[in-house]
Amino acid sequence: MRGLLRQRYPMLLLDRVVAATPRSLVAVKAVTAAEQCYANLGDEIDAGGLHYPLALLVESFGQAVSVLWALGGGAPAGVPLLATLRDVVVGSPALPGDVLEHHVRLEHVSGRSAIFSGHTESAGRRILDIGSLMTAVRSESDLTA
Repeated sequence: MRGLLRQRYPMLLLDRVVAATPRSLVAVKAVTAAEQCYANLGDEIDAGGLHYPLALLVESFGQAVSVLWALGGGAPAGVPLLATLRDVVVGSPALPGDVLEHHVRLEHVSGRSAIFSGHTESAGRRILDIGSLMTAVRSESDLTA
């Protein structure tokens, strides 16, 4: 998986892929109290302060999207970027100790962009639903110009 993603510690937010077909993927990420997002919390923090940040949850899901697109063989060379999210429903909060399972489906590919959908769950609890996530691939030279 490391060869399929540009991210490295501390922004590599997937631990492994547990199932994959050309159009679907299940990837997992264990949320731990050692995450950098929890580094500066005081001892008096309550459980509400330990909710895994939504931005990191979406980033982790997005990394699963990138792996699926790469494994399916359709991802063009370049840097995948999140273009749009639609019909996002945040459910139960993710907390340290949870193992997140991202269930991702490839819905449509058109040139340098693709649409995915899916959900994230942990121990039977629905954490996140994503009706559609569109990603577009840009060349590195476009991003550095």
